[in-house]
Amino acid sequence: MSGPATEAEPAAHRFLPSERKALVLVLGAAFMLLADTSIVNVAVPSLQQDLGATVPDVQLVVAGYVVAYAVMLITGGRLGDLYGRRRMFMIGAVSFTLASLACGLAQGPGELIAARVWQGLSASVLYPQIIATVHLTVAAQRRGRAFALLGAVISCATIAGPLIAGLLIAADVAGLQWRPIFLINIPVGVVLVALAPRMVPAHRGLRLRLDYAGSFIVVLMLVTLLVPLTIGRDQGWPLWGWLLLACAPVLVAVFLWLEAALERQDKVPLLRPGLWADPTFRLALALYLVYFSAVVPFFLYFSITLQYGLGYGALATAAAMAPYAVGSTLTSLWSARIVQRFDAPRTILTGSVVCAAGSAFMIATLWWSGSGANVGLVMVPSMVFTGLGLGLVLGPLLNFVISRVRHDDSGAASGVLSTAQQIGSSLGVAVIGLAFFRGFHGNLTDLGYRELRINMMLGLVVVTVAFLLASVLVWLIARRGRGDGVVS
Repeated sequence: MSGPATEAEPAAHRFLPSERKALVLVLGAAFMLLADTSIVNVAVPSLQQDLGATVPDVQLVVAGYVVAYAVMLITGGRLGDLYGRRRMFMIGAVSFTLASLACGLAQGPGELIAARVWQGLSASVLYPQIIATVHLTVAAQRRGRAFALLGAVISCATIAGPLIAGLLIAADVAGLQWRPIFLINIPVGVVLVALAPRMVPAHRGLRLRLDYAGSFIVVLMLVTLLVPLTIGRDQGWPLWGWLLLACAPVLVAVFLWLEAALERQDKVPLLRPGLWADPTFRLALALYLVYFSAVVPFFLYFSITLQYGLGYGALATAAAMAPYAVGSTLTSLWSARIVQRFDAPRTILTGSVVCAAGSAFMIATLWWSGSGANVGLVMVPSMVFTGLGLGLVLGPLLNFVISRVRHDDSGAASGVLSTAQQIGSSLGVAVIGLAFFRGFHGNLTDLGYRELRINMMLGLVVVTVAFLLASVLVWLIARRGRGDGVVS
């Protein structure tokens, strides 16, 4: 009798054909979207040369995507709750594909900036449907594995974006220079749109009216927060930036009041106040803000150090950062089994502590590598080690939080978490930038490796502190209990 039971247990944890199809498609979409968040980082010199773009132009190419993506994520997630995942998935995929074509055909910096904003808005509709589809399609006993795969995709895409860009720019396909980094999305988008009707399960949605007032306030709130954080430093922190930041908490208060009033009137708010009733959900949002403030900015500033300090090309820079993704992918793939043995809070706490230790290891490595000779190789052990910690956080954290949310709130909740991730990244770029640049506003080419090395070490001190703070937040979450209750 033990034989059949042993065979049945693994079978229960294998993805069903319908689950597998949906996962393949939505993970492919996630890879495309996440790779595009970093794909421009190594294309800056090519963009400046071909389009005559200034440094502020290039900053807006990057910031336009990030801000547009972040400000509409919550609304994009709620649209999936209201009108169906498949429908919004297809709308987002079609729009993102067309926006990518517009990016690839742009003839000037202004056109490229506008197309990147369009791309970001499209991504904000598409990405929440990916998380919500995983939550709704995959059975609970297999959901941890599904989110572990999503964590692995996030890890790979973060580095794959610069690698793909480096390869395409180095190949200079048909003399198009930087343009293929956007045009490559077109065949992927066509496949997503063609297969979505058969591979993304239908979801009727709530068929209720969108909270337009709440959506508008959220957009205003995020613009007042993200625009100063994204471009404020490069503008010398002007008065308008501080005024916008001062408006953000006021808009938060107005939004929370409006959502509570709508619920009292038996209407459907953009975000139900009940979502905020769970202390674990609130702590998880804070954790997303703090944790991702340390992850994404590292790649930006390390890329600057390599390219401007040591003259690394686009491909060499991406390759130097690949060990981080290798470590993260390894533990992401194993994270579901680790969670089954040790539970989610312990796994996430271990990952955060490993990230902090790995970042301190990076500081020591950079201190030792004073000349910068072979720094890409010298940094491999510390980057792999830090990546191992990242992989223990990505999938388990997302599954732990989303599992506590009602199905009809999964889109909105995934939008909130993704928004917190983007705000954290922008906040990290601003805060770590203060340590990295230390008031410098000249041309980066004027700085040599020795000075950039010190700047990078100071930035990594901030990264280490952020990971330690994230560890404290995970500890607080663990104290709240390890139940998987659903937020009412």
